[in-house]
Amino acid sequence: MCAYKYSKLTLDQVRRIHVELTTRCNARCPMCMRNYRGFEYNSGYPDCELSLEQFKHILTPAVLTTIMQQDQEFTGRRGVNFNGNLGDFALAKHAVEIVKYLVEQQVPVSVNTNGSLRTPEWWAQLARPGVQVGFAIDGLADTHSIYRQDTDWHKIINNARAFIAVGGHAVWRFIPFAHNQHQESQCRRLAQDMGFAEFEIIYDGRDSTPVYDRVGNFSHHVGTPMDPVPTLKDMLYSHSTWFDAQTVRSARDAAPLNLRCTHKMNREIYIAADGTVYPCCYLGFYPDTMKHPGNNQIQLLIHQNNALEHDLEHCLTWFDQVEQSWAKESIAAGRLYACVNNCGQS
Repeated sequence: MCAYKYSKLTLDQVRRIHVELTTRCNARCPMCMRNYRGFEYNSGYPDCELSLEQFKHILTPAVLTTIMQQDQEFTGRRGVNFNGNLGDFALAKHAVEIVKYLVEQQVPVSVNTNGSLRTPEWWAQLARPGVQVGFAIDGLADTHSIYRQDTDWHKIINNARAFIAVGGHAVWRFIPFAHNQHQESQCRRLAQDMGFAEFEIIYDGRDSTPVYDRVGNFSHHVGTPMDPVPTLKDMLYSHSTWFDAQTVRSARDAAPLNLRCTHKMNREIYIAADGTVYPCCYLGFYPDTMKHPGNNQIQLLIHQNNALEHDLEHCLTWFDQVEQSWAKESIAAGRLYACVNNCGQS
């Protein structure tokens, strides 16, 4: 059974909005979906971003007032969170102007970034009341780029220093790997010395993977080595096989579903960089273009969800079908794979 009874989340109940401002990124993190581009598993995601004008069109002052309205029943975090599935906030052309617009509307802003782009002066402009920036820093100078490929640790540190120096609320976000976990205490000390407001450990399943170069050749391992080393195409095939196996097993077992939906619990919606709207980022991997496990299921449910073409309230009308799918006996019968995989409880 589900964790709670069905009740559709309407726009006036939304308290937090997750925005992917751009799909562009300077980094090549090996377990990021964008870095399979050009191969069958992840072909077709759009290169795009939301402009200031488009952002204001979707998140009008009236909408922002709605998400910030008094609500004694909601105790979670309000505001706009810039993160997403593919891109980095700092590559968006109008990022600073968009943050300024939100601050003027008295909306709290949180940003997650690799922090390796732009100048220290650019980052200093973001240091406004109500703005929090999480810098992804996975170790010290000798380990950080083992996973965060194509980023510059020294540049990140300088950008963070500039943000903090003018009063910015900075968070050091650290993913522990076998190659950097011995540096956690040093990173904590450095964060404290620099004036970071928080140090956050991120556990998100990125523990182990082979790493490939831009043309698909093996480069090195993160975590436990695989012997023999699979080719990139073998890795992509294994993803597809795993999904098929899970589908078959779910269809056979038809186990009751215990699911805690982050969209419903956080009263959050997700807006992708092309203006399309989804309940959460897990369902927002551009299902009309990307060959991603489970996208064929979600694609059948989506109805007029581009907020550049339709009213934002209207873009939420199909969300009820997502929750209705949980009543299906299995993934094979129509239960959404992304929901089970990301929010299913044991």
